[in-house]
Amino acid sequence: MTGVGLIVLVSCWLCLAGTPTRWLPTSQQWTFADPISLVTLFACLLTIMFPLDVLGGFVLPNRARPDTVTLRRFARQWVRGVSIQGVIFLSSGLLILASGRLFGLLGAAAGVSTLVILLVIFQLTLTRLTGGLCEVVEKSSTDQDVLVQAARQATAWGWRTRPVVLLTNRDSGFTGGIVGLPRNETIVLPATALNHLSPEQLAVTVARRLEAIQDGSRTRGLLFAFAWVLTGFTISSMLPDAGVSSVAELVTTCLGFTLWTFVGLLFLPSLSRQASFAIDTKVLARGASPEALHQAVKKLDQLQDDEPKRPALIETIFHPVPSVERRRSHQGSSTPIAWHAARMTLFFSWACMGTLSRAVHCNVGRTELWVMLPTD
Repeated sequence: MTGVGLIVLVSCWLCLAGTPTRWLPTSQQWTFADPISLVTLFACLLTIMFPLDVLGGFVLPNRARPDTVTLRRFARQWVRGVSIQGVIFLSSGLLILASGRLFGLLGAAAGVSTLVILLVIFQLTLTRLTGGLCEVVEKSSTDQDVLVQAARQATAWGWRTRPVVLLTNRDSGFTGGIVGLPRNETIVLPATALNHLSPEQLAVTVARRLEAIQDGSRTRGLLFAFAWVLTGFTISSMLPDAGVSSVAELVTTCLGFTLWTFVGLLFLPSLSRQASFAIDTKVLARGASPEALHQAVKKLDQLQDDEPKRPALIETIFHPVPSVERRRSHQGSSTPIAWHAARMTLFFSWACMGTLSRAVHCNVGRTELWVMLPTD
């Protein structure tokens, strides 16, 4: 709350004061000042975020589970993570400026769209690079047996199997997810899940993601997140002093986009929770054990927030993944609209230098969760 609130308030103040037009290059021609200004602005963001990163990625994890993260490992992961994100943010800014100067807002929007598509294609690669994760290529016989059992069970329930990738994770909150363009999806699982989940619980976890793919809710989630980011970027570029032709205009656009993203943080979690409930219902309808589903959800929650029950207001605003108790007591079925839309919006905001993308409670300071934010 502190990180998001601070960035939102700073963005409001800079917009209202017209600071970008007074401090940053306003020329619509290329100069060395353009990339230098963008790098300086990213350094300013790092300065604001650094104490929050230390708190969220080092202090609080060690307070909850002593000796979880060493200072050396945190520093190494943080430097690697911000370096990767910095390269992408700088590339995004330069591409938007180039497109905007050549083709105006339409060209800049096309540039953002292209970047979002690239983010989807290379999400798994970015996850490895940013979080320092490695794919488990040579699986032990035990791990292989568990995966085979889970795949067979999911197939018996009626789902078509998809490629599964295991990633070594040190952050217990890493849940994996689904990566790749529609019709070319891959399921990503944390390697530690094989130690914490029984074969049936793992099968339920895989089946939920297969259902998200098969019923199209994962694709709708991508499309909704894409539309939200592109719409917000376009609207923000029309604010006073905003635009896509100079660094000052672009920064004003990004400040406006920060406010748009904040609005999304308030409303989009409800959409994601709806999809979670609906997928749970469909998985149970196909024959999965309610107790296996509940235990899988419970164990994954213990590895993340360890908060099985929350006040309704807190969950409505801050949590796109429903609590364990709400998922167990939820009744009725519905069509999942847009699975994981809320947090995919944060990842897609990298395409236009979204300042809130790693400031939310679930991933601040935790580089393994910057690209693949926790999901259900």
